[in-house]
Amino acid sequence: MAWYAVHVRSNFERQVVLFLRARRGPETFLPTYRTRSRRADATGLVERPLFPGYLFVRLETLDLPRVTVLQAPGVVRLVEFGGRAAVVEDDVVGSLRIIVAGPAEARPHPLLHEGQFVRVVGGPFAGAAGRLDRGRGRKPRLVVTIDILGRAAAVPVLLVDVEPA
Repeated sequence: MAWYAVHVRSNFERQVVLFLRARRGPETFLPTYRTRSRRADATGLVERPLFPGYLFVRLETLDLPRVTVLQAPGVVRLVEFGGRAAVVEDDVVGSLRIIVAGPAEARPHPLLHEGQFVRVVGGPFAGAAGRLDRGRGRKPRLVVTIDILGRAAAVPVLLVDVEPA
């Protein structure tokens, strides 16, 4: 048994899960989080997918169960690399289950890499932009470079306060 990521059409995550459950298909996992509704006519909390456009299925083999998954309305494909369905490690799915069931609400967060150009969206340096760097103390820093002077300035930032630019 292995977990696989399934790419689905926008806003079809729940429909695919319901379809597969009704057909007694493979085990599914759709990690979600709660957030305030952004619609003017609706108030309160709504549940959204943690990874929009994706859900996870657990399959014994990639033969017949794969066909069942691919026939579900809204399914685009299984996530593949090099023409082979990519396995999602059990530890990753287990960790996701723990954090979405935990007391603190999980939230989507952009994947950030050292050297990536980012924009600060919160905290005392909101509005600044530069490259993400890890300093000597391994804490993230925002580095603003002035190329024509061959100089740079760096300030510490929290990763929750930055997003890819």
